[in-house]
Amino acid sequence: MFVLHTCDNPSCVRPDHLFLGTAADNNEDARLKGRLAHSERNGNAKLTAAIVTAMRAEYAAGGVFVRELAEKYNVSSSTADHAIRRITWQYVP
Repeated sequence: MFVLHTCDNPSCVRPDHLFLGTAADNNEDARLKGRLAHSERNGNAKLTAAIVTAMRAEYAAGGVFVRELAEKYNVSSSTADHAIRRITWQYVP
């Protein structure tokens, strides 16, 4: 079990600010509070929202394979495929 903080202050020890949870609860709490680095905020991200939009538009227009888009934008085929199919980057229109 983890001790989670409602106030998000790691040094806080007020019992009314603390609650028990699992690792999954901790991750969900962080996600809901916007503390997880995702998309462009992730320092390891290979794509940007603009590139994802461009890839999706090019793919939708036809005549181009995912592999070609991956090479064009210097990412793996699986990264390009996941972005195009909205497995990742779901929030990008």
